[in-house]
Amino acid sequence: MNTLKPVAFLGADAPPIVTALYKLEAQFLPTLVPTSAKLSAVIEGLEPLGFLGAVFIGTPNREAMSLVDGTTSSAERDGALDAISVTRGTQGSHTLEDGLLSALESIKYRGFGANAVVIGGGASASAAVQVARAGVKSLTIAAPDRPHAERLARFAPAGVNLHSISMEEPAFLESLERADLLLICDPNLRLEPRLLQPYHTLVEVAGDSSLSVALERIGGQTVAYKKVKAHHLAAQLEFVTGRKLKLEGLV
Repeated sequence: MNTLKPVAFLGADAPPIVTALYKLEAQFLPTLVPTSAKLSAVIEGLEPLGFLGAVFIGTPNREAMSLVDGTTSSAERDGALDAISVTRGTQGSHTLEDGLLSALESIKYRGFGANAVVIGGGASASAAVQVARAGVKSLTIAAPDRPHAERLARFAPAGVNLHSISMEEPAFLESLERADLLLICDPNLRLEPRLLQPYHTLVEVAGDSSLSVALERIGGQTVAYKKVKAHHLAAQLEFVTGRKLKLEGLV
């Protein structure tokens, strides 16, 4: 009889995810790791204990960057990782960009020629910038300050019309008027509902946003955080296990 290999789940929000995954006939054993566990010991023990790897639920982990043998380009770019695989040595990746592109694909969103605005900062915004790979025409990065936006812009795909601004600048509101696609990387963002238009598609990258409710009321399209989280988790588990999973409706 084949024994399922475990995958470690780390983070305060991991317990309900692990419980939900038991409903799947997945080819791995979801295993909850206590939040009190020492991270270095957890990572060192993955391979000796027969784990396929580990996923971080919630905020990507920066400390783990120095505890793995190698990292993917996405983890290096974003400065954090959310998945560890031990099938090719202890390797870490940040898979949010793959989850975002998959979530957009699931609603048949056509990004070619779109005007996109990434709003917020940190690793989630860095990953969201990569949505420009879907063929958007222009990308505005609106971070808490202009230097932050300019740092994020360094990793934008080539060939896109790029703008780096602060959310405090008048140009920010102008960018929203021109935008088709809004990627909200700060769930606490407050905007006047009148700035939202029916032609907007809003993606909740980092958490549930009150803006999505306002947009849906006027007929706009929202990619809810729940959908993003499901596609993100599928991307994490694909990196760890090498297998594709359909997780929508599960988490």
